[in-house]
Amino acid sequence: MGEQATGTRADTPKELAALVEVRGFWRMVPEWVPRRFDEPTRELVERVAHGLRSTGA
Repeated sequence: MGEQATGTRADTPKELAALVEVRGFWRMVPEWVPRRFDEPTRELVERVAHGLRSTGA
């Protein structure tokens, strides 16, 4: 963690825009965050939908 890939630094808004345009961001999420996920269940999808409706999102 804390490492930065060569060519992924942007010091100005113009550099940042160019970096985003070429999809230059990678490894922004810490290594301990899982990269594989189980398929969501119908129950989970319904709970999320209910939560979104109740918050007005």
